[in-house]
Amino acid sequence: MRERASGTGQKRLALIIGNGAYVKASRLANPVNDATDMAAALTSLGFEVIKGTDTDLVQMRRLIREFGNKLAAQKGVGLFYYAGHGVEVRGKNFLIPIDADISSEVETEDYAIDVNSIMRQMDAANNGFNIVVLDACRNNPFARGWNRSSDSGGLANVLAPTGTYIAFAAAPGTTAADGVGTRNGVFTGALLANLKRPGLKLEEVFKATREAVMTRTANKQVPWDSSSLKGDFYFNTSTTTGAKNLDVDPKQHSATGAETEAWRLVERSNDRKDLIAFMQEFPEGFYFSTAAKRLDDMVWAEVKGSNDRAKVQAYLDEFSHSPNAPVARILLRQLESKPIGSAAVTVLKNSIGMEFVYIPPGEFMMGSSDAELDEVLYECKKYLPECKRGPFTDESPKHRVSIREGFWIGKYEVTQGQWQAIMVDNPSEFADCGSNCPVERVSWDDIQVFLKRLNAKDDGYEYSLPSEAQWEYAARAGTTTAFAFGDSLSSSQANFNGESPYASTKGTNIGKTVSVGRYQPNAWGLYDMHGNVWEWVQDIYNFGYSGLPTDGSANVSVGNSNFRLLRGGSWNSSGSLTRSAQRFRYISDVRNNGAGFRVLARLK
Repeated sequence: MRERASGTGQKRLALIIGNGAYVKASRLANPVNDATDMAAALTSLGFEVIKGTDTDLVQMRRLIREFGNKLAAQKGVGLFYYAGHGVEVRGKNFLIPIDADISSEVETEDYAIDVNSIMRQMDAANNGFNIVVLDACRNNPFARGWNRSSDSGGLANVLAPTGTYIAFAAAPGTTAADGVGTRNGVFTGALLANLKRPGLKLEEVFKATREAVMTRTANKQVPWDSSSLKGDFYFNTSTTTGAKNLDVDPKQHSATGAETEAWRLVERSNDRKDLIAFMQEFPEGFYFSTAAKRLDDMVWAEVKGSNDRAKVQAYLDEFSHSPNAPVARILLRQLESKPIGSAAVTVLKNSIGMEFVYIPPGEFMMGSSDAELDEVLYECKKYLPECKRGPFTDESPKHRVSIREGFWIGKYEVTQGQWQAIMVDNPSEFADCGSNCPVERVSWDDIQVFLKRLNAKDDGYEYSLPSEAQWEYAARAGTTTAFAFGDSLSSSQANFNGESPYASTKGTNIGKTVSVGRYQPNAWGLYDMHGNVWEWVQDIYNFGYSGLPTDGSANVSVGNSNFRLLRGGSWNSSGSLTRSAQRFRYISDVRNNGAGFRVLARLK
């Protein structure tokens, strides 16, 4: 009996980066194609893929951070693939972003990515099995401007940490061919031809790749590897042997000509019948998983706003492993709580029109790491040169929080109309905005009176402010990025000071609140978690998270009880102040035109 493959039955996660459109270095024709085709191949082999193409320094760092966080959370097998320019400096290997302009060796660490830092991320994940593939053994594009000779090019040898396999496109100190007149580079083209072959161990895949590359280049390019693996790993766990096919033509792509031509005709089609027909014709094809994902997205777009239980259930039956499946299950639960024929999509709606969305239990990483704070400071200083790192450090240490019970939270911020229904008066500075705009100029103390009166209605629910852990968990909606929408924020996505965006182009600054629900919701159906008004939460403010609860409950004992926390930023906040991890504080009796709230509801 064959030894159980390492990673079999475990989650598989890959980060794929391909850089070709360099601004200050020679452009490369194939890396983007290489990355695209590798992503498709690995997806078909059960990998969850994070992909970036033509990435700058900030984007590369964010992708690596996202990869490291996910790998640490889900364990399993980790794979990092890079195609593009790379350089060796004093025994270290660096991967080059497309915006790099490196005039000397000493600048490399500032403007490029150290391969060792990526492997440290993977090692810190403690997942036990990692693969690193570097198709970056090209000539140093900056060598002419450097003081020392770098004529040899290529990368330095790296000793693989325990449980790691490292593959280079060429031997240490030698260069790799990018490929001329072909879709893929020589190394990646050969790797793609062998990756899906059934029954091959990891080492056999790369051995076959090495032989193909050497044959094609007349032994001028010799792929290299370094390994400290303890067990076996199979990309394709099928027991079918591939031993007779070691001499696969490296010029062949993983997709046949017929499949490629068929895919070109349907890849942008909005007719699901076209995709289904393609998948039926090429069930083992290179683009099958890409087609399946597009079909999933098309069906989900129709289902996510549906009131038809049968339609939602049919989606779950067909796409049970989709990234959209958790949200679909919540939607189904919501619909099952309503009478058949009910038009309501959200599950809870009280007597004054407040709507609540169910947030499932789970775990998440709360706060910001040092690397994330570096990026926050970088983005903040673009528009506010006086910006300092210190105030943001209260978001650390980044730590795991377990939300043990699901909860219901306001779909929207509490509106002026809802406040008036309970309190009669309207304290808002932007009262002319209308009853559907968020109430503001309410203090934490004012909100306690509102909640007391709301609870006195005895409508079957018990109301409170969310804890800041519940708030951040709900705001992130399963993401690990700076915002629920990714690592950038523009004025088209939220109401904030768009003249100071985050990793985006300047936009508009409306200068006041707007109606709730005007912008897109996050993946859990919550609106305005970024911007519009700061949202009071239950917790006492404490600088940093040391000694605070990790079970999702509110901090009611550590810190200064005169200060309470607010989250999410407001209409006049810069982009850096509207992130999911951002914390702010006011004295509990302060009223401000940028401060409002949303409500948590519990079934009695």
